[in-house]
Amino acid sequence: MAIISKSIALSINTLLCLVSCVLSQQQETEFLHHGFLKANNILNYGSAKILPSGILELTNTSRRQMGQAFHGFPIPFNNPNSSSNPLSFSTSFVFSINAPGHGLTFMISPSMDFTKAMTNQFLGLFNTSNNGNSTNRILAVEFDTVKSNEFLDIDGNHVGIDVNGLVSVESAPAAFFSNRQGKNITLKLSSKDPIRAWIEYNGVEMILNVTLAPLDTSKPKLPLMSRKMNLTEIFNDTKMYVGFSASTGNITSNHYVLGWSFSREGKAKEFDLSRLPSVSAPSPSDLDDFDLLSDTPSDSVTANPKGIKMIIICTLVIMVFMI
Repeated sequence: MAIISKSIALSINTLLCLVSCVLSQQQETEFLHHGFLKANNILNYGSAKILPSGILELTNTSRRQMGQAFHGFPIPFNNPNSSSNPLSFSTSFVFSINAPGHGLTFMISPSMDFTKAMTNQFLGLFNTSNNGNSTNRILAVEFDTVKSNEFLDIDGNHVGIDVNGLVSVESAPAAFFSNRQGKNITLKLSSKDPIRAWIEYNGVEMILNVTLAPLDTSKPKLPLMSRKMNLTEIFNDTKMYVGFSASTGNITSNHYVLGWSFSREGKAKEFDLSRLPSVSAPSPSDLDDFDLLSDTPSDSVTANPKGIKMIIICTLVIMVFMI
């Protein structure tokens, strides 16, 4: 009996330890991904999948599709115990688009359910009935490669800040500030060349900065856009989800994300560029359905967060100890 009691006690302690690990993952406020092969906490929806090269592919060369990918655990954006301002965040990512159709977005949302969103100019974010609704509570930065007169786009190669809808509160032609030349230089979003983006919000000054640069260029001294914004109404939930969305129309495009860094408190960590996957020559296996996803968003969810693995391990450990 003593041996059995000790085994049960040890099982309980192990369970508590594993549950603690799961909860700590759920409270994660910063991360850094050089490719996504080891990113077990990325959830893919719709056409999104992780290629064997480690690239996160949001859409492939099929028409009228959409794909979303999220960090699997919610981020506490309104934590009263935070030592920094509760609304500040910083993110950086590297993306590649090989054709103009239609673009991708970085988004912060209270939900990961975008099954009712539409493709084409809706970028997998909204539909005709909810576009512009204040109840969406979504902040998005779009990298748009098709001009949509419906949403008052300035051109077919621009970056826009969107709040609850696709009519941008501010937009600018895609460009980066050259520190050496002291001027803005145009960037073609759909050139296939990897582009790095920085999106940073200072909750004290209530300023959202969006900055672009080619992958091999250091961060520009001046952002492409700097917008005064109060995001309190959007981030009024304790936790929000961060991720990406992209869509295609009659013109198709591969929308890739090569790396992603995020921090809820402080500056997002820098990339080691040598560790990022390359889009210069995708292998034939990259065309396969690595995650075996179907084309229907509601039926094509791939979820492999560390929390699920922890729960499985926990169950097995308890069974072994009980036996």
